Amino acid sequence: MRVSWGFASVLALLLAATCAGAAPAAKTSKQVHGSPYLLVWAGDERRERPDFLAVVDVNPSSPRYGQIIKRMPVRGSGMMPHHTEYEFPASGVLFANAWAGGHTFIIDAGKAASPQVKSDFVLAGGYGFPHSFVRLPNGHVLATFQSHGAAYAPPGGLLELDENGAVVRSASAATPELKDDQVWPYSMAVVPALDRVVVSNTPMGMPKWAKAPEGSWSSERLDAIVTKQVQIWRLSDLKLLHTLELPPSGQGHQNEFPAEPRLLPDGSVYVNTFSCGLYRVVDLGTAAPRVEFVRIFPGSMQEMCGVPVIVGKYWIQTVGALPGLIALDISDPAKPAEASRLQFDHSFHMPHWIAADRNGHRLVVTGNDQSWVLIVNLDPQTGTMSVDEKFHEPGATTPGLRFTTADQPKSGPALVHGSLFAPK
Repeated sequence: MRVSWGFASVLALLLAATCAGAAPAAKTSKQVHGSPYLLVWAGDERRERPDFLAVVDVNPSSPRYGQIIKRMPVRGSGMMPHHTEYEFPASGVLFANAWAGGHTFIIDAGKAASPQVKSDFVLAGGYGFPHSFVRLPNGHVLATFQSHGAAYAPPGGLLELDENGAVVRSASAATPELKDDQVWPYSMAVVPALDRVVVSNTPMGMPKWAKAPEGSWSSERLDAIVTKQVQIWRLSDLKLLHTLELPPSGQGHQNEFPAEPRLLPDGSVYVNTFSCGLYRVVDLGTAAPRVEFVRIFPGSMQEMCGVPVIVGKYWIQTVGALPGLIALDISDPAKPAEASRLQFDHSFHMPHWIAADRNGHRLVVTGNDQSWVLIVNLDPQTGTMSVDEKFHEPGATTPGLRFTTADQPKSGPALVHGSLFAPK
């Protein structure tokens, strides 16, 4: 959907931590089993039954491997469960948004087998419709909000929240460099070593069935917006420093709709676009940061390239046109080399969300507005990927889970999105 420490010392500490979209290196080969649970954020396709967080047993030695062992309903239905945090938080307190309802749930998943809703909110500091959440070194959450006020309308902003959802500080993304109707903070990468945040700028959009608050932009007006920018913020005071436009690729519209920035091991930042371009933000700590075009993935805005994840030296990209994944060796970020690609069966349409098991060598992948969940095995040495054939529904001969709204097999389909491995 678019729908005063030395630099080397700080960067070394940063890369050893799990925060702000930075990807820790894969664990050693001795840790073969990985995390025991998978949390899947889902909602009823018919928008009748409550939205829910599902707990899946993903311990390969368990007799219940691949089975949903609990469903935690939330207050409300038809709210379109969307993004969770990109990495499972150390505290176990997880932020998850239900996009079309403009609702955010704070979930205590410290005991992953029995998660509970801790609190929830719609507005924070006057801002609404948060999209992405990234942890800061202090344990707080940095969130992109696409709207100011209850209606879904720009300009949005950037907010730091504590684990109760209370606003610590906030700042508008409005800038003289852009008209307000172009200001839609989407996702981000936090770079504490350089006191920077890189924020992508793209409207998430709103499904046509959603009953958006009065004053919200119409679907037709949203569909007419094209964005090409990233914004550079100073982390320490949330000051917006630069608004940069992604340069043309020379081969199409790959600079349109910036998607997901991620911090690379060398301290630069990649940002992919939904239109299947890959760009690199460099010189972040200077007065003149730049954006460089890197490469193109197969596909277009219609098929979409969605959420990526970094594992060790690999950037792994969801690619709708395959459908499947492409792993890039980013040892040289200026010239990444394709290490492998994995094409799914076409029944696994529109791969979009991906997250890594930081206690093993696995990935979880879900589809955009789809009901399926796949587990993919990753070789951390070669970047080779394979679908886990053992992860399937009881009695099934094909891999993957197809989600329904209840435990009964004939229940209506549930649409899944944000999914994370949970360590305990």
